[in-house]
Amino acid sequence: MAAADRQEDVVEYFLYPAPGKTAPGRGDENSCLEEQADKILAHLSPLLVDYIWQKEPFNLRVVAAKGDHPPHLHGRTHFGDNIEDEWFIVHLLLQITTSFPDYIARVQDNDGEFLLIEAAEHIPRWLTPDTSHNRVFLFHGQLHIIPQPRSPAEIACVPAGTPSLRQALDIVSRYPGLTVAGRPTQDIIIRRIGSYPEKMHALFHHAHCYLPPGVVAVLNHSPALVAPAVQAFYERDPLDMKACRAMKHFPTDSCVRARVRFTRCLYGQLLQQRFTPDKRSGWTVPPPSHPDHPAWDLGIKLACGFEILCCRSPGSPSVTDDSSQVSDVRWQRYLSFLTEKGYFKSELEGSKRYKELLQSAHRHYQETATVSCDRSVDHGQEVLNILRTSTWDLKQLQAAGKHLEPPDDDSWLAMTPGDLDAMLEEQYGGFYRKSGDLGEASSTLGNMVDSMKAFVDNVSSHDGAEFPRMDEDQPVDFDVDSFSQAMERILGKAMGNATDNEWIDEDDEDEDDGLMESESDSSEESEDGSTEDTAMTDYMDQMDQELARTNVGKSFEKEPSQVTVPQLLINKQEGDIEDEDDVTPVNVDLNLVKNLLESYSSQQGLAGPATNILGTMGVKPPEDADDRLCKFLQRQERFPPCLGLPCSDRDVNPSHQ
Repeated sequence: MAAADRQEDVVEYFLYPAPGKTAPGRGDENSCLEEQADKILAHLSPLLVDYIWQKEPFNLRVVAAKGDHPPHLHGRTHFGDNIEDEWFIVHLLLQITTSFPDYIARVQDNDGEFLLIEAAEHIPRWLTPDTSHNRVFLFHGQLHIIPQPRSPAEIACVPAGTPSLRQALDIVSRYPGLTVAGRPTQDIIIRRIGSYPEKMHALFHHAHCYLPPGVVAVLNHSPALVAPAVQAFYERDPLDMKACRAMKHFPTDSCVRARVRFTRCLYGQLLQQRFTPDKRSGWTVPPPSHPDHPAWDLGIKLACGFEILCCRSPGSPSVTDDSSQVSDVRWQRYLSFLTEKGYFKSELEGSKRYKELLQSAHRHYQETATVSCDRSVDHGQEVLNILRTSTWDLKQLQAAGKHLEPPDDDSWLAMTPGDLDAMLEEQYGGFYRKSGDLGEASSTLGNMVDSMKAFVDNVSSHDGAEFPRMDEDQPVDFDVDSFSQAMERILGKAMGNATDNEWIDEDDEDEDDGLMESESDSSEESEDGSTEDTAMTDYMDQMDQELARTNVGKSFEKEPSQVTVPQLLINKQEGDIEDEDDVTPVNVDLNLVKNLLESYSSQQGLAGPATNILGTMGVKPPEDADDRLCKFLQRQERFPPCLGLPCSDRDVNPSHQ
């Protein structure tokens, strides 16, 4: 499937058996892959059971052979607004290919090979979206990129064109040392993923909420249901607001304080929603100055989300038959894999903790199996089933609410410029430091001009303009002998010449002789050339005459006059001042810097063309750009200090008045 055909915010992943390493019987391929899927899910259960997914969980289903695709396991997860779900899946795939070395993984989203996008500064320059097809895989816990052949000997291992999927899997399986990506690329991917399970707990956020007892019972039974409840409230419509007005499933007369676990994405979505409950719903909200107001505000929104889920679900509450959702054989096999993995942690069968772990595992497996079968999960029906089968003691919930652990600090929601710099430093490492160094070195306006000139002089291709780029990984080819001989020739020739008149190259003499010999043959061409020069000169003169009657010339900064101030005053008194606009040349550098600074100032700190262009070239405009303009021009002696160029924002940029 092409990247453009994929749904937005959806990650798609594949697990292919490595050619020659897993060879089940032809009739047993599907059952063997199904067993492997259960074993993989059981292996990942310590990470999956307690994880809160934004939209859909990690899932695997068996896909039969079709076309160029061999039989494989396939999964598809809609991660919504939480991009961390996508990178968590990348971590899971790396873990799978490490623990199950006979499988090769592949992962893509609507952007295509997003792993290459993350490591764009370290991948080969020939690797583009057009050339990356069937070249990027995960194998043995590492990123593998099938290279292009660099010699005739490598053509036997790597095809010259785009490999087919079966060819690519065979190459990665047989020549892992040839296809494994470089260490800088691997480090970028690992740094972006982070360290799990430590990072998984860091992505959670615990907050206090005042909730109806029914909501507390549902969350105690299934904490992951907080995600569909937040999404339901976040995507509410006017019909949903009618359900929030009645609150028939979760009465508001006896709310209790509870500690709820969110992901940071869910907490931010719920917190930033502005909502005033209907007075007929029965909510009693304290004033904003009250210390319990944030807990009430958050709890009302979450309770309304659960009410919306229940009202969206068709039918009446009923207990679904587990056997209709999940095959009993697969569940028992999955349970045996969990036991082998040590999921129950030596808990006695039938104990309270054992039942809780078993319930969590069964709920997770049910949801995964439902998504794998392309069935839509009815979270509202699940909430109604929990309400129907659960009981709670109000006094016990109220007593528990008085001894809660403190909520997590949500200061991470407020990001300062320093926090942003630290995040970019952690995310992009050396590249961001390199950009920062360039910004410091380019803080003067002179370097801004030089960088722009370097960009203009750079050669572009059919792909567009290419910014100057230093490839640090490219080896330097330096021949010492050739360099020494060249220096000897240059220095010897310079020492042998006595005067400047003798700096005549033999090649120039040969060229002069050739020109004289061919003078008669090129007489017609010379006449045509002189005619063209005359026509161009006349054309330029006509343009100058037309522009002279306009104010275009006054919009450019001219080179400073060489006349001193006293002489200028004397000439003014004598009436000898002539119009110098026609003869004073335009200061190209000053106009360039002035226009860039005006564009940068008009952006008022937001993104725009000036920051995009300068940022791509590694130039960071100074905050006091207008004052630096004056200092720069004085240092470069663009104008005498006695004439005085205004240094304020208002004088440099009249549009600010």
